[in-house]
Order: sequence, then C-alpha cells, then structure tokens
Amino acid sequence: MYQPVDFATPQIHLAVAGIIAVFAIPMGIHALVRWRKFRKDPAQQQTYARRRDVGIESGVAALGIIAALVFTGMFGSGWKQSERNLVANIETRYVASDVVMTSWNGSAALADLVDANGVAATGIEVSFDAAGAPVLRDAAFALDPKHAEEHALDLRQG
Repeated sequence: MYQPVDFATPQIHLAVAGIIAVFAIPMGIHALVRWRKFRKDPAQQQTYARRRDVGIESGVAALGIIAALVFTGMFGSGWKQSERNLVANIETRYVASDVVMTSWNGSAALADLVDANGVAATGIEVSFDAAGAPVLRDAAFALDPKHAEEHALDLRQG
C-alpha cells in the first residue's frame, strides 16, 4: 500500500562515491605527473613498459572518477525518489497537503505541511510503524495543549 522509503541506500552510494574519489583523484594527478615526465624524457628512456604503466594508471583513475560520478548520480536519484515516496505516503495516510521534507536524521524525517484545518505545521517528525506507514508526531503537542487544538493531523477516512 505504501511506497518504500529508503534513505540509507542512497547514503551508502554517496559514501562509496567518496571513497572511490579519494583514491581516483590522486591517482589521476599522479598519472598526469608521470605522463608529463615521460614526455620530457629522452627517446631511449621512453619505453613501451613505462608508456603502458602510465596508460593503465590513467585508465584506472578515469574509471574511478566515472564510477564516483555514477554513484553520486545514484545517490541523487535514490534520495529524490525516497523523498517523493515519503511525501506521497504522508498525503495518502493523512489529511495534509503541501508536504515538504526538510531533513532526515537517520530514523525519522522532519516535514513541513498544511494540515486538515489549513494551518501550516512546521517541524513535524515523521517516523514509520512496522508496516511502513508514516506516523506524524509534533513535539510541541506535548508541551502546549493549545497548540494541539490548532493543528489537525488526522488520518484520511476510507
């Protein structure tokens, strides 16, 4: 019934992209320095083996940078899809509109929305129950009973 919301996998993709970039960028710089040195060497020192080694190093660095860019793209698309799924799940379960996720802390999201009364509710914590359904909580409800009367975070009927 509810669409999957997974913010962990995109973060893993971003971490992998960062790790690959940490190795690929210095390797690319080193390959560039070796290539420049190779071109300045006399002809008798420009051996096939040295040229091949520089080429392999350049290729591995280029593949690493491309892989880092691919993983970064996977992060962006996965994060946006999970964000869209979160918004759709909230709008499916609750009488709310104009839902905007503002942050994710690893176990819950913070969202701004317009509730059933048309009142803007900001900083609403969104967590998930065992079935994957979003559960809205407002920390201010416990602190101020009048605040709870102003907002209506009601479930949809039907």
